[in-house]
Amino acid sequence: MINLFLAMQAFVKVADVGSFAQAAAQLNVSTSVVTRHVSSLEQHLGIRLFQRTTRKVVLTEAGAQYADGCRVLLAELDEVESRATTASRDVAGDLRIVALGSFSLFRLTPLFAEYQARFPQVNLRVTLTEKRVDLLEGGFDVGIVTEHMIRSESLVVRRLINSHAVPVAAAAYLAQAGHPQTPAELDGHRLIAAPFDTTGPMWIFRKGDAESTNEDGDDSGESIAIDASFTVNSMIMQKQAALGAMGIALLPLEMVEDELRAGTLVRVLDGYAVLNGDVAVSLVYPSREFVPRKVREFIDLAVGFFK
Repeated sequence: MINLFLAMQAFVKVADVGSFAQAAAQLNVSTSVVTRHVSSLEQHLGIRLFQRTTRKVVLTEAGAQYADGCRVLLAELDEVESRATTASRDVAGDLRIVALGSFSLFRLTPLFAEYQARFPQVNLRVTLTEKRVDLLEGGFDVGIVTEHMIRSESLVVRRLINSHAVPVAAAAYLAQAGHPQTPAELDGHRLIAAPFDTTGPMWIFRKGDAESTNEDGDDSGESIAIDASFTVNSMIMQKQAALGAMGIALLPLEMVEDELRAGTLVRVLDGYAVLNGDVAVSLVYPSREFVPRKVREFIDLAVGFFK
């Protein structure tokens, strides 16, 4: 089967230099290869492209017209390739990012600001969500999401942080409802959670830190069934609900550190670790190969930002 692109290249080169041998030398192939390409092209078209003599090669009238058309097509192809490779090298254009909304509002703005300070020709197009997302179908270049939000299995996944979750409540709520001393006492409290909590319908507690084991060597925890009085698919609103004395919420420690220091939120059951409440946030993107520079620069910056 004829390779039309290679045949056109060989034909135009012969037409330009007037010699099969010289064309072969410039294309860095054998003369027989060039001859075969031109012959295949003539058979494909059903016309003679050259008049051949022992001393020279001359284009036929049809060959001259065809050569003009081929030059235009090959020049346009070169331009298309040039634009594509330039776009992959240049740090410019739109960078489409999907990110976990709750996480983005308190961690990602400094990252975005630093990226745009370095690459002002890039327009950041950020979509915030709490739902599962298909990076490819959505047309996103990169995602910063929890791993349960990833729908495609063909993505590269790089963990950025593993944020430890802690139960917190407003001092006003605890003054009215009391401070639970054990996980079992949560049964009498109003709880704040996501509608489809990734930790499942239970919070699993262990006395001490997450790495410790019980005195009998058992590393299992105490499971507490969650019957939330308020559910919302946003950690930001869960935090606001806790600040509004609506109950006890399980939130990433980094998200509530300022409030804990200020005393507007109080850590509950601080002698226990929640084993299944951590929030793992990862950087995801479609491929390790042929990554446009604007995407590669963002990946490298994000990885370094969260080290």
